[in-house]
Amino acid sequence: MKNIILILLTAAFSTVLSAQSKADITFGVSAACGMCEERIEAAYDVKGIVMADYDLNTKKLHVVYKTKVFPDVFAVHRIAANVGHDTEKIKATDEAYNSLHHCCKYRDGAKECSEGIDQ
Repeated sequence: MKNIILILLTAAFSTVLSAQSKADITFGVSAACGMCEERIEAAYDVKGIVMADYDLNTKKLHVVYKTKVFPDVFAVHRIAANVGHDTEKIKATDEAYNSLHHCCKYRDGAKECSEGIDQ
């Protein structure tokens, strides 16, 4: 009987721990075009990110991530900033922003992108 209770408590505790190991957040990320959307989503294709989906219309990024890999939410925002996109919490460096294609310059009033332009 003691063993059964111990097994049930261990299973319940493991379930609680695994449920707490992921976070689900949505936050604003500045962008101008489809190339931006692709760049942002590709940047989140890293260990510890379970899912990332950017909506260009709402300028919102939905991310599910492992808190063990990203214990600080600023680290999740920093991923977008590192590829040139400002977030609600972190502004991209001028160097990262200036590396964006001319039609992706959301701060400068981006020009419309033409089909077939490489990043």
